[in-house]
Amino acid sequence: MDVSEFAGPVVKRLLLSLGVVSLLLASFAPAASDPGVVNPPGASGGVGGDSFWVGIVAPGQDGGSGNVSTGDANGPAPYRYVWLPPTTGGLAPIDPVCDAGSGTPGQPYTLVVQDLTGNIVNMEARCVATGPAGPVLPALPPVPSIGEIWRAALRQIPPPKIGINPRPTGLTGLETWLWYEGPEELQVSTSIGPWTVTGTARVQDVTFEMGEGRTAKADRAGSESDPAARYVYETKGEYRVVATARWGADFVLTGPGLPPRPTPMGVAVLRSSEDYPVQEVRGLLVPERGA
Repeated sequence: MDVSEFAGPVVKRLLLSLGVVSLLLASFAPAASDPGVVNPPGASGGVGGDSFWVGIVAPGQDGGSGNVSTGDANGPAPYRYVWLPPTTGGLAPIDPVCDAGSGTPGQPYTLVVQDLTGNIVNMEARCVATGPAGPVLPALPPVPSIGEIWRAALRQIPPPKIGINPRPTGLTGLETWLWYEGPEELQVSTSIGPWTVTGTARVQDVTFEMGEGRTAKADRAGSESDPAARYVYETKGEYRVVATARWGADFVLTGPGLPPRPTPMGVAVLRSSEDYPVQEVRGLLVPERGA
């Protein structure tokens, strides 16, 4: 049997470099199917298993204390509402009178939108009806958290897969080529109640944990013809390869009291894994005929 007929491009490079070689390929397992992956998360979460894991790092927070679980509905929201009464200034006069609708007397409050750092990003006057107990502030929909916004966006991002060559089995002493399979950049357009999210999400970097206690890092997704990282296994064995990709985004958020505004979204972290057997390569010297 001609091994080169079924070996991948990387193995063929090895065959060419060794000349006449006997490879111990008898234990090659059949190509394994892709590990089971759950569907991309819905707006309410629903991520399970270790093949598609999502974490959120809020703007200004590091990857440790800043992690927000996808199941945490109480993660930080990029904006918050504040109502300013007429006596505090804002856009309202000191002694206001306005029509809150159907001739109902009201007071012009100022609706203020602040970002995570407390900066005011928008202000607008609203006429607030007054009742026996005082002004009745209109109920506003809660601002979605950064985690909720990312989860809604991730419905349009396919689960990541690990690109690796050679397949289905690695070889010691030979470069293993690695890349992140899937789109490196995506246009996103989605909604969460009255809020809309549009913009571009892109892979920032990828870290491959190779199972030997070492990692290979890349600042891009790469491809089969142009791998993002290379790694050399030193010892044969069964390894779990884990790829962790960090996604950044330029999102524009629009909602009640907030005109379209570029909004920092931090980083979404996606992780996938698969088992990867590695075999040992040995070269045998074969005497030339007639020698």
